[in-house]
Formats: sequence, structure tokens, C-alpha cells
Amino acid sequence: MCGICGKFDVKERVERPLIEEMCASISHRGPDDQGVYLGPSIGLGNRRLSIIDLSPAGHMPMSTASSKSWITYNGEVYNYKELKAELEKYGYRFRSNTDTEVVLNAYHKWGPDCLSRFNGMFALAIWDEEEKGLFLARDRLGIKPLYYYYDGARIVFASEIKAILQDHKVPRELSQEGIINYFTFGHSMAPRTIFKNIHKLLPGHYMMCLPEGESKLQLKIRRYWAPPLPGQSKDAGKKYYTEGIYHLLRESVRKRLISDVPLGVFLSGGIDSSIVTSLISSIDQSPVKTFSIGFTTGGAAYNEIDDARIVARYFGTEHHEILLDENDLTQALTTLVYHYDEPFGDAANFPTYLLSRFTKKHVTVSLSGEGGDETFGGYRRYVVENLIARYPALVGLLSNKMIRNFFFNIPRLNRWYKMAEDLRVRDGVERYANWLSVFNKEMRDELFRGHLMELSDFDPLDIYHRLNAGNGARGVDRMLYTDQQTLLPDTFLEKVDKASMAVGLEVRVPFLDHELVEFAATIPAKYKVKGLSTKSILKKAFLSGLPPQTLRKRKHGFTPPVDPWFRNKLNGFVKDVLFDSRARSRGLFDHDYIQKLYNWHIQGKGYYHWHLWLLTIFELWCQQFLDHQNDVINNQLVTNDSRT
Repeated sequence: MCGICGKFDVKERVERPLIEEMCASISHRGPDDQGVYLGPSIGLGNRRLSIIDLSPAGHMPMSTASSKSWITYNGEVYNYKELKAELEKYGYRFRSNTDTEVVLNAYHKWGPDCLSRFNGMFALAIWDEEEKGLFLARDRLGIKPLYYYYDGARIVFASEIKAILQDHKVPRELSQEGIINYFTFGHSMAPRTIFKNIHKLLPGHYMMCLPEGESKLQLKIRRYWAPPLPGQSKDAGKKYYTEGIYHLLRESVRKRLISDVPLGVFLSGGIDSSIVTSLISSIDQSPVKTFSIGFTTGGAAYNEIDDARIVARYFGTEHHEILLDENDLTQALTTLVYHYDEPFGDAANFPTYLLSRFTKKHVTVSLSGEGGDETFGGYRRYVVENLIARYPALVGLLSNKMIRNFFFNIPRLNRWYKMAEDLRVRDGVERYANWLSVFNKEMRDELFRGHLMELSDFDPLDIYHRLNAGNGARGVDRMLYTDQQTLLPDTFLEKVDKASMAVGLEVRVPFLDHELVEFAATIPAKYKVKGLSTKSILKKAFLSGLPPQTLRKRKHGFTPPVDPWFRNKLNGFVKDVLFDSRARSRGLFDHDYIQKLYNWHIQGKGYYHWHLWLLTIFELWCQQFLDHQNDVINNQLVTNDSRT
């Protein structure tokens, strides 16, 4: 696992100091080694986290034997040994035991078609010296990120935006669509980012960059894989599916145990991480190292530490745990804002980061249960959508004025009023997108009153309509298909990558093996979401291998107790950030409306902690990335949080 960066410029020479500065800005992703390759129009950089073949033979950028092609690479291809043996039959010889060299020679042999042969997670760049072309690619499901800036004559790319911003020719101009997306969903929506002209390569895509004349660079982006549309296969029966799930998931875990460094598991006590723990225990007889996190306040609604202990005792793991409070959050916020590069509203990045830092003290690789919900139907909203499909009268019931008033007029039930309103939307795609939004259209109109008016035609929900246009998917199948292409890469995988790589920890996600994802798409939705039960078929597949309490455990989000913290100990902190003179001077928001939201939340007139959280994160991001443009990449700012 590494950090990659580079620049291809058809008009000007690429200078070494720039590539070195780009590498330095992402040194946390690869603390073990740094490398630079330069040509007149190309510069490639790499920061290496050594996982497979720890020797200097794994140094990057790496070249073919002829030095005609060079690669900088971030990721792991788990079937590299099989590919290596195949390539050796074609006469290829290898100087290292790395998957990096296999990936490079696979591209030399098969071109872009090599991507369909890889099983793993990756973001990569390959320079072809003979064609003077640059090849960029990202793994199927978007586990590893890849950003780029393009202005017609040059492309600057990297694992993180902060490296791109080292090139002072890249303007820090905000994207108004990016701002709207952030306040709607709490994160950017690929390919857009918060910065105008800085984009994210979509999962399952590659890009060819070739010169066109003497002053133009042509980009061609192609999709090489898409999540299969669920619900298109005949019912093969529950037994077939449970056996297939068990076999494929066990094989996925086995492949992800390949490492020349110690590894462990993030254990929440939920069904997904518990399954991963059980499978490792069945494959490797030595005790599994497990790592869990909890909170000192907020009660059982936020704390899963007891659930994790049950699983750890059941499998006899070498268990490690840590408890956090609101002081840990305030101390870590500057670091989090720095590492995410964009405003990022999922507060679970806070415990994920501190768990990663704690875990890194013991291992270099950790497996995670990420992706299980989007593969097997793990969210409660899937249950509600399933019930609506079966009992459409529910929509009419929730349209009843008396019932709506009941939800709206009781302050602490106000949070359910939004769900009641969303359920009234007849269009299933729009209804689902509304559920995932924080600031709905009416709230955005209030927030941006008098600002961003030129965006009146931009609808952030359009992406959901485009994904589902004419594909025929309905209900849970449609939600799974949509989540795998939006919520999963843009929120959850982004969260895990940035939080873990901030401390040089590699996280592997067995539930997102593409062969397992493709198989899961053949399973009818009725086996995934059954009545009020989520992930029913997954639980059935592991019925005999987990503690009974774990199988009965309700879905529990991995998020800190932001609401009680905001009402109590963090009240002053949030107030100071939101109503700082700098925040008021930005001219983006109606601050009278922000004051109303703040007052309503503190007075208990509704649940607005996520709205206030997005606003707080956005202001802290502005202070770090816009107010101090000359010292954004300031390691002094991001290494001062001291706990754990």
C-alpha cells in the first residue's frame, strides 16, 4: 500500500522539486520509502508502505526490464502469484517478489485488458516511454482513491488532493456543484470534488492520456467493470446461495491474509467483522489480533465494546480496545480535516482514524467488514423500502395529515417527520436519495438564500436518476446497485482509506472481492431482506459459526455520540466555530438561518446535529485549506493530537 502522484505536461518540463513536494505531502501513506522518476514531460512519485517483499527490490517507481515503462502503484493484487506464473510462461522474468512488478508486466502484455485479470484493490499510473502516454486506473469498487487535475495541456494526479495542490499552477477554486453535493450528502459525489477542475476517477474506470499536437493533452476515459444489476437471475435456492457465500467469502479472506508484515481485524461486534474474525480463525490457527473502540458517553446506543468482547472471547482472539470521549474528537479534528482534503461529513471518520492509529501500534495490515451492508442488504432503510413495495398503502398512511402533525409537533420525534415526508415521495429513486440527504432542497434554499443562485438548475439527486434510468431494478435491488456506486466509494471507502492511511495502516475489505459481489448480485432480494431482518442470507450462511448473541444483534452504526456531545460538552466548541467572524465573512450562507438551526437543536426542538456538524466541518476546512493557502501542507498542524 502506498501513495502515488505525478504530472504529465505537454508544454513544460516537469521538475523534480515538484514531484518531491507532492511525495512529501502524502508521506503518511508510505513511511518506508520514497521514489521519483523523471522524463522531460513526465514525473512520477511514490511513497511506499512495504507489505509484500520488504526488500529494496520493491522500490517504486518501478520499470520493466527494458526501462520503457514505469509504474507508480497503490494497492494489493491478491492473485499476483498466479498471474506471475502465467506471465513467466510468456517469457517474462522478474527481479522482485512484489505484485507491483506483476501488474506492470501484465499491462505490458495485455494493455488495459489486464485490469479484468486483477483481483484486488488498486490505483495506478503507468508511463509508456515509447508512446509518450500515461495510463491511469482504479479498482472495480473504488477501494483506493485516485484524483486528477486537467486543464487541456497537463494532468496532475495523486492518491490525495493535497499532493495535487502542491503544484501552484492548480487553482484553489471552489466548485459550486461540489458545495451543493457536500451539504446535501455530507461528502463529494464522484467524479466531482469540492475543487473546480479537480476530479476523482470513478471506480472501475481507466484513463489514457496522450499528446495531441504540441500543446494539447487528450484524455480518454473508459469503464472496464460495473457492478452487476441485481435481480436478473433465476432463483437457485437458499442452499445454493448459502454455500456459495461461505465458499467465496472464505476464499476472499484467505487471499487477504497474504502479507510479509503482521495483520489483524477491526472488530465491532457486528455481523460483518465477526464473520471475518471467524473465517481467519478457521484458516490460521494462531490467535487473531482484534481491535475495537468504544465511547465513554452516549450509552449502549453508541457503544459496541461489549458486543466485540463477546466475539473476541468466542474465538479466543488477542483482543485490544480503546475508549474515547469528546476531548479526543476536538483534539483530532484538525488532523481529520487535513487528511480528508475535502469537507467530509461522516463523523465515523473520527473513531475510524483513532482506531487505525491504535491498531498501527500492533500491526501494519487490518481486515475490515466494510462493504457487507451494500452487498447483502444491511441497512434498515432497505427493510422500509421492502415493506413499501409489498404494502403500498403505507405511503398513503404516512400522507395522513393527522399522523404527519403527530411526528412534527413532538420535538424529540421530529427526526421521524423527515422519514414520513420522504416516504410520501412516489418516485422510488428520489425517495431513496432524499433519505440519504442531510440538507434537503428546502433547507438548502434557506441556507444559501441569496447565494449560489446560478445553480438553480443543478439537482444533486440527478446522479441517482442517471444510475437507475431504464435498468428495470426495483426496491432493494435498486438500492444495492445504487449504493455500490455512490454511498460505498464516496463515503465509506473514502472514510476508511483516508483514516487508515493517515497513520500508514493498510485496510483490506473481504466483502468487496469482486467475485463475491458478482455472486451476491444473483441472489434474489427476498433472501437478503426478509421481513424486518437484514442480511438474512448472510446470517444463514454463518449460522453455526458465530455466537448466538451476534446473530441476533441489531444493526448498529459506527458513529460517535455527536448529538449528546453537541448539546452538552461540545456546545461551546461548535458555537465558536460556526459564529466565528471568518465564517460570517465568507458570504456563502444565511447565518440567521444557521443561528436558528443551532437554537432549535440546543433547545431540543429537533435533531439538527448532522446539519451543524456539516457546517462545522466546512468552516474548519475553509480555515485550513483556503485561509492559509501557503501552509496548507503543514505537518505541525496535523501531528499534535496526543491521545491513544
